[in-house]
This record gives sequence, structure tokens and C-alpha cells, in this order.
Amino acid sequence: MTRGLHAAAAGMRAQVYKQDVYANNLANAATPGFLRSDMTIGQVSFGQALAQAGAMPAADSTAVDLTPGPVHETGSAYDLAIDGDGLFALQTDRGLRFTRDGRFEVTPDGRLLSVTGHPVMGRSGPLVLPGDELLVSERGQVFSEGQFVDELFIAQFEPGDGLRREPDGLLVASVGPRMADGPNVRQGYLEDANVSVVREMTQMMTGFRAYEASAAALRYTDNTLGKLIESALS
Repeated sequence: MTRGLHAAAAGMRAQVYKQDVYANNLANAATPGFLRSDMTIGQVSFGQALAQAGAMPAADSTAVDLTPGPVHETGSAYDLAIDGDGLFALQTDRGLRFTRDGRFEVTPDGRLLSVTGHPVMGRSGPLVLPGDELLVSERGQVFSEGQFVDELFIAQFEPGDGLRREPDGLLVASVGPRMADGPNVRQGYLEDANVSVVREMTQMMTGFRAYEASAAALRYTDNTLGKLIESALS
């Protein structure tokens, strides 16, 4: 009988985790370059005592959806978008981190920084411009004041590379980055989030119904167990 209680509780817990993921997607629907997350439901065993009960549902892992979002024109030379696969590489105190958010700025000393204040990486290291002018070719070659500076470090990952989001919104992977083969960079454009509000709302509604079903099963099992205990004591 306790098998049903554990299964229902595990199902409710997994759906709560999923709701958090989809709520975060919705909260970032207007964030440039945001890549939505999805959660898979796996199974977990509740110890040797429940070995015969089988595995229970549990939140398995959160995966970053690498599908590019729509691109819109801004006209700003400091706005960049990647047309296709790839992520901008940033230098942080935790190592390389990655993003699709191409809102950049140049400091008085020529450093190209992300909107979060992290240096933007080229193939040879952080990009430093000789002046305020920024020109980026479709292949990611960076020019300033008529001089070639470097090429943007456009990193590429596969779905199985363990890409995950950190609290500040930047991405990190469990494997080292690969340079994108022939990236297509658009200057004066920004990528919107790849979040569909309708899809996320639908996912949340589906998850809520699954939560309610698990809660109903929990109540039914609890009531049944209570009646059995009362019967045994009478």
C-alpha cells in the first residue's frame, strides 16, 4: 500500500520541478538570446525496502533547447546575432561561459564586453579593439579602425554535451567547446528568446493536471490505508 503513496508523492514532486522550469522559460520570454529549458522525467528507486515496488517517477535532468530564436534588426553595430548554430564565448572568473545574447559594448580601453560585463572571447583571447568602431563580418571576423583584430570564438555544442544554465543565466557544458564550422554572424541584429508563450503555458497546464492526478491518487491511497488500519485495530 505504501508503494502507491511513494509513487504519487514522487509524481507530484517531479511535476513541481517541471513547473519551475517552464515558469522560468516564461519569465525570460523577452530576454534576448535566451534558450529555453526542458525537463525529462526519469525513474528512481526508493531503496532496498521498496525494491519490489519498482522505480518511481522523478525529475531526471534539465536540458537546454539549442533551437535558435527569431532574429530582429536593431541597427546597432554592437548588437550581434548568430544565424544558425553556435554560442558566443565569454571569459568569467569561473572559466569560459556561453550565451546567444549578442548585446555587447566597448569600454574606454577598447575591451568588448557582454551585457553582463564579461569579456567577449576571440580565437586568440579576449577581444580588445583599437578604437570605438566595430565591424564584424558574416564569418565572425572582427575589425576596428581599419585593422583586423581577431575572429569571434563561436562555440558549438551537441544536445548530449551536458549544456546547463547557471544562476546568472550563462551556459556551461560538461565537455570542452568546439569551434563552429563556418558561423554566420549578423551585425546590427539581436536574437529573441526561443520561448513560445503558448507552448510553455500548455506544458504548465499539462503538468498541473498530472499533479492533480497524482494528488488524487495520494488522497485515495491514504484514505484506503487509513481504513485498513482502523479495521485492523477494531
